[in-house]
Amino acid sequence: MRQPPARGRPFQAAVLTLLLVAATGCTAKSPAGAHRTRGQHESTYTNPVFAHDAPDPTILRAPDGTYYAYTTQSIYLNLLEIPILHSPDLVHWRQVADAFPTAPRWVNGGPAGDMWAPHILYWQRHYLLYYAARRLDGGDMAIGVGVSASPRGPFHDVGHPILTRSAGQPDYTAIDPFVLADRGRLYLYWGSDNQPIRVAPLSTDGLRVDGRAVDLVNPVREHGAYGGLVEGAWVLPHDGFYYLMYSVGDCCSEHANYSVYVARSRSPIGPFDAGPANPILHANSHFWAVGHNATVQDAAGHDWIVYHARLRAYPTDDRDLMLDRIIWTKGWPTVNAGKGPTWQPQPAPAAP
Repeated sequence: MRQPPARGRPFQAAVLTLLLVAATGCTAKSPAGAHRTRGQHESTYTNPVFAHDAPDPTILRAPDGTYYAYTTQSIYLNLLEIPILHSPDLVHWRQVADAFPTAPRWVNGGPAGDMWAPHILYWQRHYLLYYAARRLDGGDMAIGVGVSASPRGPFHDVGHPILTRSAGQPDYTAIDPFVLADRGRLYLYWGSDNQPIRVAPLSTDGLRVDGRAVDLVNPVREHGAYGGLVEGAWVLPHDGFYYLMYSVGDCCSEHANYSVYVARSRSPIGPFDAGPANPILHANSHFWAVGHNATVQDAAGHDWIVYHARLRAYPTDDRDLMLDRIIWTKGWPTVNAGKGPTWQPQPAPAAP
C-alpha cells in the first residue's frame, strides 16, 4: 500500500542534496561517473541518461524530431513544479523550463504541496499536460490539465481538477494520468492506492471527463511482496493490440521494489490479459525502484522505454532517468531479456 509520506521523500532528499552542495561544493553523486554519455557521432549510451532526480517521466517527440520529457516536481536551482527536459537524441538531456512557474490556484503549491506524474499530449494544435496534484481545499490528490502552444510551456491550467476521487475512495486514487488518442477519441487512464487502474473517455477538447469509468487492471495480489499497488499506466498500441504497461509495488521507501507489468487487449477499454513474463522490468544488482514508464519511437521507428530508477551505488532518494530498447518477442514487449535495466554501453537510438 502506498504510504503517503513516501511521495514527499524526493523533495526532502533534494533539500538535503542542496544543503550538501552548499556545505561542500559538490553533489551527492557525480554525473560524470554515473552518467556516461556518448559523443555526438558515437553509437552507444549508458544508463542513466540523466543523472538527476526525474521521477515519473512522460515523453513527447516534437515536430522537429527532438524530444521533451516532463517529470514529477524536483529541485534544480529551486523547486520546479513540473520540470521540462529537452534532448536531441534521447540520450543527452538538459532541463529547460518549468511547465507551471506558478502552481495552479486549486493546487496546494510550494514545499507542502505536490505535483506529480505528468502526461503530455499534442492535440488539436495545442499541447495538453495532464498531472496529479494535491488539492488546496481537501488535501487529497486530483488530476488537472494545462494547455500551451509550445512544448516548453508555460502551461495554463483550466482552473480546476478534471477528475477527483469518488466518495469513499482513498486519498491517492486520482493520480498518474495517461491519455490515449485513438481514432479521434481520447481516453484518460489513472489509478493507485490499492484501487484498480481505470479508464474513462474525455471530451473532444480533452478538458473534461465525458463518460463512465471502467476498471481495467486490479491490484496485483498474486505476489504478496508487491502489496496490491497498481499505478503509472501507459498504453502502447502495437500490431492490433493495446499494451497497458503499469507499475506495481513500493515506489519510494528504503524497501522499494517497484517493477513494470504489462497486459494487452484488442480494445483501449479492455478487457486486458496479463503478460506471460511479468514483471518485464525490475530491479537488478545495479538499479532498483524501477518503474513508472513511458514509451517513445526513435527516428528509425524502434520502440524505447523511458522510466526512472534508483542507483544502488549512490545513497540518495533520487530517481534518475533511464532508457532501454523494447524488443518485441512473440507478441509481447521485453526489456534487456528480462534482466532489468541495462548498465553497460548499449546501441543508441536512431537520431533524427
